[in-house]
Amino acid sequence: MSIKERIIKKRKELNLNQTELAKKAGLQAPAISQYESGSRNPSYDALVKLSRALKVSIDYLVSGSDQETQISDPSVLVLLKIFKGLEADQQKNILDYVFLSAGTYNILDYYANDPKQYANYIYEQVLEANFPVDIYKVLTELNLKVVQGEIENQAEAILLKRNNTVILNKNTSNEARVKRTLATLIGHYVMPWHIKSTYYYRKKGNSTTKAEDIEEIEAASFATNLITPSEILEADLANFTKGKVSLTNLKKLAVEKYKVSLTSLCYRLVEYDNDRFAVIQSSDLMTKQVFTVKMMIKEGKPLHKDSKAYELLDQPSNIEELKEGHVSASTWLDNFEGGQLLYESSIYNPEYNAVLTLLSKF
Repeated sequence: MSIKERIIKKRKELNLNQTELAKKAGLQAPAISQYESGSRNPSYDALVKLSRALKVSIDYLVSGSDQETQISDPSVLVLLKIFKGLEADQQKNILDYVFLSAGTYNILDYYANDPKQYANYIYEQVLEANFPVDIYKVLTELNLKVVQGEIENQAEAILLKRNNTVILNKNTSNEARVKRTLATLIGHYVMPWHIKSTYYYRKKGNSTTKAEDIEEIEAASFATNLITPSEILEADLANFTKGKVSLTNLKKLAVEKYKVSLTSLCYRLVEYDNDRFAVIQSSDLMTKQVFTVKMMIKEGKPLHKDSKAYELLDQPSNIEELKEGHVSASTWLDNFEGGQLLYESSIYNPEYNAVLTLLSKF
């Protein structure tokens, strides 16, 4: 059973429709529809909200295991009771023994249960809130070394956790992509319950947007919050919440200030103001991936000929090209009001023969 099937199963058990579940979870009905269709998987934040609304653990939604909320093993219950009754130094000794038994250790000597908290701790304590985030300084402070290797048939990068080593595909040279890759593997490295000896980033045959492994989802959340710290980001994105938004301005901010990919910053913009924005990736004259909360995008369908994205893909350039302007909402949306307009900003990437689109309501 997959994530989407478990969401549907629990929603129906609670006699909720998609709109009712969205309201209980603090999400929007289009997002629930996307999760249940399998077009995209919920982010870590969305999983937290869904687990509360559906009265199950995050682990259950991702893996089908519900050990967090339904511990039935008497020995585990006894251990928990003993642990709660111990002094702080005794609890730490037990945790140290658990790490030793699992063949790992607590890198930061810090305890939390949310990847965001680990990202914030590194930004504030390890980096002393210095911005932009220097991912190589993080690696140095954590004694985590990076080597390049011929691993393209396996993944873009591999973390050998017990060897304190990241093997990076030597053909990966894009600075923003490398930063995201390393930040994700650092997440696996510092979260003490990630106890596998080996972790992969963009493992061959796997999709990072449809991961169904809780540790992959947690590491992705960690990376996002580390390289685009919320306290810095919110002040910048507030400038994009009014009027038309061009990918030209957003790319300048992504490259020059945050040193991240334009796509990553677009996703953060949607998270920041989910009433107004949607992000779409298209290729072969089709919409391929959609990130939105409220807009019902025509996902997995041919691009409308009136869209800027269609123009870019129909007559592709040898260089990066931008097209933007007002378009009818019917160009992109399944649900729209008559006469409604959107502002479309689309940019063509000749390396991947693909288009990134940012839609804005205004």
